[in-house]
Amino acid sequence: MSLPGTGRINSERMSDLHLVLLPGLDGTGKLFKPFIEQFDNPNDITVIPYPTDTHIPFDALVDYIILLLPADKPLVVLGESYSGPVAIRLATRPDLNIVGLVLVATFAKYPASFLGLVSRFLPLSILFRMPAPDVVIRRYCFGEHSDEKLVGQLLEAINDNRPDVLAKRAHEGAALDVTPLLPDISIPCLYLSATGDRLVPKGALKVIQTGIPDIEVAEIKGAHFILQVQSKTCFDRITRFMERIG
Repeated sequence: MSLPGTGRINSERMSDLHLVLLPGLDGTGKLFKPFIEQFDNPNDITVIPYPTDTHIPFDALVDYIILLLPADKPLVVLGESYSGPVAIRLATRPDLNIVGLVLVATFAKYPASFLGLVSRFLPLSILFRMPAPDVVIRRYCFGEHSDEKLVGQLLEAINDNRPDVLAKRAHEGAALDVTPLLPDISIPCLYLSATGDRLVPKGALKVIQTGIPDIEVAEIKGAHFILQVQSKTCFDRITRFMERIG
């Protein structure tokens, strides 16, 4: 199902909800800045960063996030990339006041084993210690919308982490499978699909649609970091989704 066209946002209805942002592999949440800047009131948003000096395994990460969730409003949880499986797990918890789920360029089960193949020849902890070539970042992360500012922000977020922490996240993310949880999700769901995503294959969305047949899908032109390269478009889609469930 695709979302309808652009319409006026009912800010009063949306203000009843609180948006929680769970970051991608970098875990810092800093890369949400271009998206957050679209909101008139940033107080309606909570970013939950992950520790940069230690890896929290998946199950423990869910518990870690629960302790940091706002308790005073119904929540819409957004999981970007690496955090998609975490957001899915949270959405199945009946004890939490989560009324909407937004998945952005992510997966319930990663449909490719690229990371596993690479790690056979080069441990990921070493790979993350190597400076990433700009051409690779531009092609796989930002695509045609790439610029120096975005590349710099990504490199800064990556460098905030210990390389072994990034490596453990990547290994675990590539092996996660939360597809059995998908039929247990009964709240409204939205998936933002980046049309030029070279990091999360299209098959990832098909798997999620199998488990959540009525999930709303918005295809947005851009590379994997769609919240960064198409911030305004993503803002429009997500706020209309929040208005409808507000």
